[in-house]
Amino acid sequence: MEKIKHFNVNIQKNENNLLTRENYCKPTDELDYKEKKNIKNLNDFYKLHGRKPGLFPVPDYYFNIPNELFADEEHYTKEFVDSHYQNCMKNFDLNMNYFNSLDHDKFNISLNSFVKKNGFKEEFDLNNLNEVEGFYIIVLDKYNQVYIGMTNNIKKRILSHWSKKKHFSRLISGTVDNSILSIDSFGALDTTRIFYKKLNWYNDINKLEEKYIDSFNSKYVLNRVSGGLNGETDSTLRNMQLISNKRNRELNKG
Repeated sequence: MEKIKHFNVNIQKNENNLLTRENYCKPTDELDYKEKKNIKNLNDFYKLHGRKPGLFPVPDYYFNIPNELFADEEHYTKEFVDSHYQNCMKNFDLNMNYFNSLDHDKFNISLNSFVKKNGFKEEFDLNNLNEVEGFYIIVLDKYNQVYIGMTNNIKKRILSHWSKKKHFSRLISGTVDNSILSIDSFGALDTTRIFYKKLNWYNDINKLEEKYIDSFNSKYVLNRVSGGLNGETDSTLRNMQLISNKRNRELNKG
């Protein structure tokens, strides 16, 4: 496999190195592994206790298969796949129209102000961030967007963003009109700048990350939720309730 160097690390050259409309959404009827796990856990609970879990609402279709969503415990229905694909592409176009409406100079001013105020440093060699813990900012200049995260190994976490893709069923988080594109939908070469801030691991790091995300002009932030450890780690509760958007955004207004 041919390799290319980006931020001084070798990555595999493929069609997903840059986000395009053609490579964004790959329809499949196979359930995401987390969905399979959800169905198994919920049905195991039901068989054991004779009732549905009471801590959070669970739609009936998780217990009554086949239905309009699940053809069986391994596959989605053709109707769901076709409908979801159309919704994903509509959402993609709304996001692209929104990104194109943003002024790059204003975006750059917001970014420079944020990194200076909060003590972030720019890094050009990702190898220097191996096993470095703290916060990182992925900058997508073409789209006038940033993603703010936290991790105990910045290099490893950014490589993870570059290499994995959201499952077809999880491309939309919220509604068609307000779902923010996942950072994992973008390719490695979409990352044009990286900033970081070293920070020792401690219990209140989540609160500090929320502060960073909330203080950055929201129209330039890709984070779907609080980011970092939780922002792109789906939970059963968050996905069942479709509440993983941190904020709504009027994507269809230029």
